[in-house]
Amino acid sequence: MEDFYEAFIERLQQHATREGLSDLRLAREEFHRLTGEFEEGEPWFETRMRMFLDWYLLDRRGHDDITPVESFMETNRNTLDDADRKQFEHLTVTLRSVFKIVRMRGDSLLLDDLAGGGQWLARWILPTVGLKKNDILNSRMVLFDGTVTIGRGAVLHPREALESVERIVSRAYQEEMPARQIVDHLDKMRLKLDRYSNVKIRHVYQYPDDALL
Repeated sequence: MEDFYEAFIERLQQHATREGLSDLRLAREEFHRLTGEFEEGEPWFETRMRMFLDWYLLDRRGHDDITPVESFMETNRNTLDDADRKQFEHLTVTLRSVFKIVRMRGDSLLLDDLAGGGQWLARWILPTVGLKKNDILNSRMVLFDGTVTIGRGAVLHPREALESVERIVSRAYQEEMPARQIVDHLDKMRLKLDRYSNVKIRHVYQYPDDALL
């Protein structure tokens, strides 16, 4: 399924960069500011690039106030077959959030959306080795091929940080911080921990106003 999804993302990327790469470069700089800088050759580069491309193509609004996937649909709606049109429409309404695993059954996960509220049953598209009940992760939920899926570009928070993550999310929710900002901040915290493994978790996972970034 992931290869099939990649084919749709590739088509969106070709559309978004059809007039050059300048906007892509600006978007990556913006994403670095929001979630932390990453470079080719780092162990987490592939995951972070998938996160960036999904954000750029599915979330980020350009100067015309539409996302690349919305632009693609406006341009190609009448030439797509029914199946592809339906799938691209689904890609206009994905959910990027902070999820807590409530239950696992094979590749099926019951998840609490900590940043936005609600509960979801989703298919995990990557190997589930290492996942456990009560784990917390940042990821994007997508309705793909008729199934709610999750896992591409997932950021799994260390179990030692789970209490801190829940405290950060709870405070942010009470202060009405937009869910996307909560996810951005936690993505940045996890990257900082990856890069500076000698720093204690409690010094990394802090609320935005208290964090030293």
